[in-house]
Amino acid sequence: MIERYSLSPMRELWTLEEQYARWLEVELAALSALEAHGDVPPGTYAAVSARVRVDPGRIAEIEADIRHDLLAFIRSLEAQAGPPGRFIHQGLTSSDVKDTALSLQMRDGLGILVQEASGFRRLLGEKAVEYQDLVIVGRTHGMHAEPLTLGLKLVNWAAELSRDVERLRRARETISVGKLSGPVGTYSQIAPEVERLALDRLGLRPAPVGSQILQRDRHAEVLAAIAVTGASLEKIGLEIRHLSRTEVGEVEEPQPEGSSSMPHKRNPITAERICGLARILRGNLQAGLENVALWHERDMSHSSVERVVIPDSFLLLHYMLVKTGEMISGLVVNRDRIAENLRLTRGAIYSQAVLLELVRRGMPRKEAHEAVKRAAERAATEKTDLFTALHEDPEIASWLTDAKIDEDAVLSRVKEMSRKIIAEVTKEID
Repeated sequence: MIERYSLSPMRELWTLEEQYARWLEVELAALSALEAHGDVPPGTYAAVSARVRVDPGRIAEIEADIRHDLLAFIRSLEAQAGPPGRFIHQGLTSSDVKDTALSLQMRDGLGILVQEASGFRRLLGEKAVEYQDLVIVGRTHGMHAEPLTLGLKLVNWAAELSRDVERLRRARETISVGKLSGPVGTYSQIAPEVERLALDRLGLRPAPVGSQILQRDRHAEVLAAIAVTGASLEKIGLEIRHLSRTEVGEVEEPQPEGSSSMPHKRNPITAERICGLARILRGNLQAGLENVALWHERDMSHSSVERVVIPDSFLLLHYMLVKTGEMISGLVVNRDRIAENLRLTRGAIYSQAVLLELVRRGMPRKEAHEAVKRAAERAATEKTDLFTALHEDPEIASWLTDAKIDEDAVLSRVKEMSRKIIAEVTKEID
C-alpha cells in the first residue's frame, strides 16, 4: 500500500522486517517444542535463540541466488547459529512457517481494527446523544420524506458498527490458527504434540485438519469482514457527501478541500476518499474468494495475490476508520440550513399525519391518499403550503373543517422516540 494510506500502528505490522520477525518467532517456537518433545538435543533452543537475528540484507542476497524467500531466511539463520542451526525448520515445510506467521499478523491486525472500530462506534454514540433533539428532514429515494433527528441517523450508524466489530472479532477467532504438520499436512516428520506445544507458545490453535497450507476460506472470511466494515464506512461517507451538497448544505466536513480553479469550492474530499477506498476492499475480497480453490493440496496461485490484498486491506480499513472518525468528530452542522430544509416542502412532510386524520374521520383510505396527493401536487405547483391547498379542495375541506395538524406534536414524538432508541443502543455500546 502506498504511504498516503498507511498509518501507525498498522503500517509497522506489514513491513518486510515484521514478516521476517514473525517467521523467526514461528521457527523458534517450533524448535522449542521439538526440544521439549525430545526430538532435538537439549540446549538447542537456547543456543540458537541466543545467536540468530533477522538480517534482511543477507536474506536478500541469498534469495537473489536461490530464488526462494523462506529458504533464504532459513539459511541466513543456520549460518548465524552454527552447528545447532541444522535443527532449524526440522520436519516443517515452507507453508507451515509462512501461514502460521501470517495468522499472527492477521490476528494482531484484527485486534487493531477492532480497537479502532470500537472507538469509532463509541464516538458515533456520543454524537447521537449530542444531536438526539436536532430534527432534520428524512429522505427516501433522495426526496423529502418525514422528519427524524440527526441523532437517530448517527445511532443507526453506531448500531451497524457494532455488528462490524462482532464480524471482525469472529474473523479474528477464525484466523487464530496455525499449522506445523509438514508437507501435505500428514505429520510425517513431526509429531502433532510438537505442533500443539509450538502453537500454544504463539497463542494460536492448531487447525483441526489442513493440507500443505491453512485453508483459504479462513482468509476469505477475514477479507469479507473487512470489506463489510468498509461498506459501512462508505455508507457514512456517502451520506455526508449528499448532505453537504450546495443545494442541501446541512453538514460539512471539518476541513473541506478547495479547488485549484474555483476558489469558492468546498469539496467533501475525505468522504469521497472513504467511498473510493471501499471499492478496493470489495475487489480484494473477490480475490480472496478466488484463492479458496487451489490445485490438490496447494498451488502457488494464492501467494502472490495475498502479498497484495491482505496487507492492503488491513492498512486501508485502518486508515478509513481513523479518517471517518476524524470527519465525524469535527463534523460541522448547519442548524439554520436544516431548519430551512424542513420548511422547504411547505408542510408536505406531514402528509401522512393528514392522511391518517382523514381516515380517522371516516374517509376511505384510498380516497384520502389520492386527495392528499392531489393537494400536495397543487401546493408544490402554486407555491403554497399543504394545509392551505387541503382546505381549498372542496373534496377534502368538508372532512377537515376544524382539523389542524400540530407540527410541534409530531416533532415532539419524533424527538421522544429518538431519545429512547438512542438510549437503548448507546447502553449496549457502553
